[in-house]
Amino acid sequence: MIEDTLNSLKLINQLEILIPITILSVILVAISKSGFGGALGSLGLPVMVLAFPPKLAIAILLPIYLTTDIFVAYIWRKYPALKILKLMVLGGLLGQVLGWVCFEYLDDKYILILIGILALITSIRYFKGFFFHNKTINKTVNIKSSFSRAISWCGFSGFSSFVALTGGIPAQIFLLPLGLDRQIFVGTMSFYFLIINLAKLPFFFDLQLFTSTSIVLSILTLPILPIGIYLGRFLNKKLSDRLFYHISHFALFICGLNLIGQQTL
Repeated sequence: MIEDTLNSLKLINQLEILIPITILSVILVAISKSGFGGALGSLGLPVMVLAFPPKLAIAILLPIYLTTDIFVAYIWRKYPALKILKLMVLGGLLGQVLGWVCFEYLDDKYILILIGILALITSIRYFKGFFFHNKTINKTVNIKSSFSRAISWCGFSGFSSFVALTGGIPAQIFLLPLGLDRQIFVGTMSFYFLIINLAKLPFFFDLQLFTSTSIVLSILTLPILPIGIYLGRFLNKKLSDRLFYHISHFALFICGLNLIGQQTL
């Protein structure tokens, strides 16, 4: 307990260094969630762990994620695909429970590497298909065939979201191939993450992840959220569906490289 208090005081004394890193992470999260469905927001935690211990970084970011989700869900409230959303939430909540059970026993290094590899494979397959095969986006959504994919990928999303705040990548791996209009895509992802991030709260309190330091840093960075949310929504409106998917898959590729690099270098 004394050691935890000393560590908290040390972090507070370094706020002038730590806050810019936190702000950068928050901006990435807000732009990503409000404009691109969340993949680029997976860079938030890797940026944060440059300055904070992983568990403290997760505790700082969760209130930021949740606040962003509330605003973004309100902005895109008319667009979620409810049938798809229900499947995603079911898988995500199952994954969250598994993450809670396993949290104290996991070495998240290998989880992050696996997520990064899957992100690279998904983005490479997209661009390979675009440049060498059919250059149109498939907009056919088959709910029945999506059930097993939703449970598996969103289960993985809920699990990885709980242990490392990287649930956006598996969720995008499920959702991107459905070829939804960009507003529907972002609206569905927004409500999905609002629900599963709310579901984290009792588990995080049970694990005692929130501290006075994490709460102070979360509060200090909240005012930056509207800027990122506005930029994300502005960029989304200016993009065509095709360009939106190009950028989303490119962000997925960058996230994959970043996650692998963070864990192997």
